[in-house]
Amino acid sequence: MKNSSLLTRGLVPLFGLIFFILLWQLTSGFYHQVVLPSPLEVARSAVKLTAGGQLWEQGGQTIGRGLAGFSLAVLVGLPLGLFIGLSPLISSLLRPLIVGLQVTPLVSWLLLAMIWLGFSKVPSFVVFVTTLPLIIINTIQGVRNIDKQLLQVAQVFQINRARLFREIYLPQVLPYLLAGIITALGTTWKAVAMAEFLSVSTGVGARMAVARINLETADLFAWTFVLVGLGLLTDRLLSHFVNKKLRHWM
Repeated sequence: MKNSSLLTRGLVPLFGLIFFILLWQLTSGFYHQVVLPSPLEVARSAVKLTAGGQLWEQGGQTIGRGLAGFSLAVLVGLPLGLFIGLSPLISSLLRPLIVGLQVTPLVSWLLLAMIWLGFSKVPSFVVFVTTLPLIIINTIQGVRNIDKQLLQVAQVFQINRARLFREIYLPQVLPYLLAGIITALGTTWKAVAMAEFLSVSTGVGARMAVARINLETADLFAWTFVLVGLGLLTDRLLSHFVNKKLRHWM
């Protein structure tokens, strides 16, 4: 019965994907390939990009830029979120700044980064400033939802700071932090592609710009699926890491 349920859960998404591809193939027959290429044309384009080495070269640069900005956001956002969450005064002072970072349009950061940093550092910077508020806000939320009774018990028994962080703060903040990281990872690939599209000549976003200029719509679809694949892959890897390494903390 259990195996049947697992099989059903696996087949339903597969059937959904097959239906989507068939519908796409059928719809593409009514349009020119410049407007809507067929799945087969996109697949041929993906094979061409892979065989020519562009997929690995350009994809590698996008991954490097995206992960650099994302990693810096986590390194800065986690301690900053803990610090702000533990201090109501600091939270009141910095909340407008954090919200301002979150609502600032992506195009504004792109243009400012071009002026401040030059074109080469724009993608990583844009990823950093767009994912940082997500990490900070979720960490703050985790700190604020810590069980106050546990903190009072820890105070009565005079538990040291290291143990307090390890046994009370970390297990209760971690789910909120992971939610922020998952959201930030999804944002990373969209932000880095947009930044590359407008600021540099290499990377997935830059190749999408070239495909647009040359009206190579199949290539544009192929690069889009690369970004989607990166998002799905990093999400799965993070979920696997959490289940294997961090489950005992939660």
